[in-house]
Amino acid sequence: MRDDDLAPLCRLTEPAGWRMLRAFHLATVKAVLSMGLLVAATLFAVGPASAHGRLGAAEARCRLFIGPDMMNFTGYMPDADKNEFCEDIPATGRMIMALDDIQEELRDMKIGIRIVKDVGGEARENENLDAVTVAYSEPRYYRSGTINFQHIFPEAGYFVGIVTAIGDHGEQWVSRFPFSVGESFMRALPAYLLLGIGVIAAFFIYLYHRKLTPPAPIKTITPHDPEPPHDHPEPTPAE
Repeated sequence: MRDDDLAPLCRLTEPAGWRMLRAFHLATVKAVLSMGLLVAATLFAVGPASAHGRLGAAEARCRLFIGPDMMNFTGYMPDADKNEFCEDIPATGRMIMALDDIQEELRDMKIGIRIVKDVGGEARENENLDAVTVAYSEPRYYRSGTINFQHIFPEAGYFVGIVTAIGDHGEQWVSRFPFSVGESFMRALPAYLLLGIGVIAAFFIYLYHRKLTPPAPIKTITPHDPEPPHDHPEPTPAE
């Protein structure tokens, strides 16, 4: 092998070449991560509220937290699916919400329930509360400690449930919990996108570290010119 044939290989293994390769992969990884953060921020900013406020699982039960107290929450759709749900309603149709008091003091307070369209915050709701309200039950006493609330959702969308407890001495507790109807996949879409972006970023990081590992040095053998044959005088026949 001639020295001219080894010149390109030598240029690839020079420190400057590795620095350029590292810079390229770092820029690629940063670009992927930046794109992921931008997508996540856009989805969470443009879409409706994804947090479920004061409604969530606790001690293997679905609980509604209102003031210092809690209520057991059970939701189900008798006409579509017998399975219970805690937060998002899987499909449109008739929904039954059951609330059971855990603390007895709630039985001495008036409980009101309102469901409004998710318009982007409480301030925008209050601009025209009646226009965004889709269901309302006036505050009243539930001495048995059980509240059954029914509503038919004809269309999919995003909503906010508002439970208000009013005491005889002027105290008032409010619990708000955003939820979706027939939009479970769309609410989980940001998590799926972030997971996919994380896998892509991990793949690029793997390639980056793999490229940083220098290849084993190539041993070259410089060919030597063959020795010219030595001229030996032919033996002369014995006289």
